[in-house]
Amino acid sequence: MADRTCPKCLHVYRYPNMLKHHFENTYHCKQTKEYITDFFITNKNINVTEYIYQCAKCVKVFNNIKSLNRHLKETLCSKNQTASTQAIQATSSILEALTPEQLKQISKIINKKLTKSEISNISNIANTDNTTNTTNNMINSNNVTNNTINNNTIIQHINPFGFEDVRTIPISEMKMILNSGTEAGIHIIKTIYNKIENKNFYKPNISRSEIACLNNEFKLTIYKGKEFCDALFDRCIAFLHHMLFLCKQEFTKNSIKYIYDNIEYIETTMRTEIYDKKLQNIIETEFRNNNIDTKDRIKNFIKQTKIETDIKDNSILQIKNTLELKEETNNELKKSIKNEEINKLFGDPKVILGLKKEEIILNLRISRFEESMFYNFWKDRIKIIKNYIMTHKKSTIGDIINLTKEESKINAMLDIIKTRVENIRGYEYIDLNINEEFKLNDFEIQDEYDDDDVYDINNNISRHTDLLELNTFENLVSM
Repeated sequence: MADRTCPKCLHVYRYPNMLKHHFENTYHCKQTKEYITDFFITNKNINVTEYIYQCAKCVKVFNNIKSLNRHLKETLCSKNQTASTQAIQATSSILEALTPEQLKQISKIINKKLTKSEISNISNIANTDNTTNTTNNMINSNNVTNNTINNNTIIQHINPFGFEDVRTIPISEMKMILNSGTEAGIHIIKTIYNKIENKNFYKPNISRSEIACLNNEFKLTIYKGKEFCDALFDRCIAFLHHMLFLCKQEFTKNSIKYIYDNIEYIETTMRTEIYDKKLQNIIETEFRNNNIDTKDRIKNFIKQTKIETDIKDNSILQIKNTLELKEETNNELKKSIKNEEINKLFGDPKVILGLKKEEIILNLRISRFEESMFYNFWKDRIKIIKNYIMTHKKSTIGDIINLTKEESKINAMLDIIKTRVENIRGYEYIDLNINEEFKLNDFEIQDEYDDDDVYDINNNISRHTDLLELNTFENLVSM
């Protein structure tokens, strides 16, 4: 599929002409004419002649002049021909109005064989009423063409709001944004919405708060001002998650953990701060500078999706690609290493601590909590699991970020047990159970057991602990 894949951003287009348009207009992937020609000539699956005949209104290309003429007759482009088409027609009319003698003299002018006086004479001959009018029309058409090119940039695709694709950003720029700390939220918003294909919202009435956004059904969704800002902030967080997934191989696991913690901090703490200080200014600046152009562009794009099936199909394909990226990112943010696997490797705390429950309770009574067996067991377990996740080749971002959540849960549990120990009176029972996750299994020794049975149970407990320590050491050495 090399003929439809951009070698820079790796985006796959439905048709080669869409890739050509991407080369010509996309800022980060823009290429020279020579590069574009070489790219398609070297590909045997491309017929270079298919890029010759192009509708100046909708930018659609055709294999031959007959297809282009049929398109102009059967679509709205026939009613709204651009000035470039009119200029071509005007040039044709001028040439038809000239006599063979005039054509010969013009040919001599082109070849620079006539003097200035001869050129002046030819001009007088050629300035008949018909040719004068036609020439004026051509000049006017050229002026209109220039205005059209300058004022109305025609694009084939606009990403609906919520379906912007971060893969158009170079990896180096993604890394810079992710490493920018708490400024990452503002940087990604500017980077995404400065791209013309992502200008998907505008104000229907500049004096009101309502904001219209292009949706994935190629219609408009109306937001209130605050609702839109909330939605835009959520997009900011989603962009950062997508970039972290795409740049996973570029960072160490410690860096991934730091970056994700920063994204989470932005999401939970900085929503109001970012909106009040910066995001609101960015939105207002966009409306002040580009609202009319964006409004016209979105309305024209919606019309094109209703008329041109190719444009609609390409847009649906773009949406599908973005949804696939979202799904891949969500899967990467899930845990792949389950608690069962951890317990199998390092032992189940419910069993280990349950076997020594009475010894642990006695130790908590006579020891400082931070020096107790119970406290040190959980602190050591956090370190062992963290080391295992950070060195495991198949661990996902979800496994890495889950470490922080697990550590927080364990520390919260230890705080509760510490409070219970500090508040006991005399020989009151210390309950080590918090919830189902931290509930210890009960192993009761029956009265009919003799001393030898008790010795065997204690011996099994000791051997179980030794095996845990040995398994932990062997697993860490083998990684």
